Amino acid sequence: MSDLIFDFVRSLTLREKAYFKRHAQLHNQSQDKNYLKIYNYLEKQKKYSEEALKAHFKGETFIKYLSSEKHYLLEQILNSLINFHSNASNNKKLLRLISYISILSEKGFRKKATKILKKAKDLAYKYEEFTIILQLIQMEEEILFNHGILNYVQQLETLKKEREEITEKIQSLIELRLLKAQARELQYVFMPHVSEPSKFPHIFNNPLLTSKEKVKSLKGQEVWHYINCIAAYLLRDFKKSQNDYKEYLKFYEENEFLFKKNQKLPLLSNFMYLSAKIKDEPSFMLGLEKLTSLSGEKDIDSAYIYYIKYARILELYHKTENHSAAKTLLEEIHDYIDKNSDKFGDTEIDHLIVLLIRAGIETKQFTKAQQWINLWYKKVTIEVSLNMVKLFSLIIYFELNYSNLLSHEINSTYKILRKRKKLTTLDQTFIRFFKKIIKDPNSSKNNKIYTTLKTNLEKIKQDPTQNILFEQFDFLKWCNEKMDTLDRP
Repeated sequence: MSDLIFDFVRSLTLREKAYFKRHAQLHNQSQDKNYLKIYNYLEKQKKYSEEALKAHFKGETFIKYLSSEKHYLLEQILNSLINFHSNASNNKKLLRLISYISILSEKGFRKKATKILKKAKDLAYKYEEFTIILQLIQMEEEILFNHGILNYVQQLETLKKEREEITEKIQSLIELRLLKAQARELQYVFMPHVSEPSKFPHIFNNPLLTSKEKVKSLKGQEVWHYINCIAAYLLRDFKKSQNDYKEYLKFYEENEFLFKKNQKLPLLSNFMYLSAKIKDEPSFMLGLEKLTSLSGEKDIDSAYIYYIKYARILELYHKTENHSAAKTLLEEIHDYIDKNSDKFGDTEIDHLIVLLIRAGIETKQFTKAQQWINLWYKKVTIEVSLNMVKLFSLIIYFELNYSNLLSHEINSTYKILRKRKKLTTLDQTFIRFFKKIIKDPNSSKNNKIYTTLKTNLEKIKQDPTQNILFEQFDFLKWCNEKMDTLDRP
């Protein structure tokens, strides 16, 4: 059973918990406050049970008003967190300054309020906190109205123009963020290929995206970079996408003061992925160096850094066919997943395990590859990579000469993919191939069966609407290698 207050208490860091207890002691000298009793109880629990909580406080009068007491506890935690994080970000610093300005103005200390307002506005402009700038403009106007002075009409006109300029920047940023959301939606639906870009002119033929100079703010330019990177990726122009990410990374580092450190992680991850994809090892190593330098940074999880590192290195080894290096790395990554899988979502674990399976096949460690497929079924509940895992299973059982298991997997693959409406031409091609080859692995007709498979795979690989999985594994190369073994005496 879930509970908002329990979940919120569980979300607190050790430092936040310590600060809350000091805050409670400062504002409530008595340790017998009801909300503190509830907090101390919840903090020690691993799972929430309303019945257990009521039983624990049986006899306490406040238990009759538990909902109200829990609500008060939430308010007190939130108040402590506001103080704790008051200087944690520029936005929160500005909100605190706005409170100072408001109080000073209400008390009649116009000069001091104006001085702090100027400081706040300079900070807000530096960090492009546009909505706060609008709030500061309004406060500045109110100070002028309430403390009427000579020649303030011109100041009001200046503020009016300033408001118009900021509103224009906000509108531009909103439009770009909408485009970003639309680009991400396309990426999710068509990943990684949009075959008819003319159907999406707002992404692939948008005048706003032709030049960064058209964008009116640095925050807008950051979104602009992202959209262009994704657009090139969706067109499978991986060289352009990698170059766009290189420019994006340069922009980020030139304006790093605007962003949180952890925002650099997905940027580096994508840059390294595309560098691996086009076999640009110098750029890849530059990205890896930048990634490694973030280790130990505040608010950056070292486990996530290793996730990016392992995933991208495996991609590089795959593209450069450095199978010996991949073989050395595999056990280390397996141990890493065992220790850290609870820190990531299904998408991350899915991706990393599929890379392990692929590397196991490419390094001829088929038994281990099968163990990693079992791990995938154990750890992953989403079906993003279902087609890939099913194809890998067929290949592994075939390589291990597990005829009975292969026969079962052929039927299972067809039924499951068909039921989920995921059955592709590639899947059907391999299902037909394995059905024929399993009847008599040593048949003289095998050359013809392999030749048919090769012909079909060549057609699929040339078709951009069907060859998406070839981005992850070269099925045609695997077929050619198997045909080579047939020709050997």
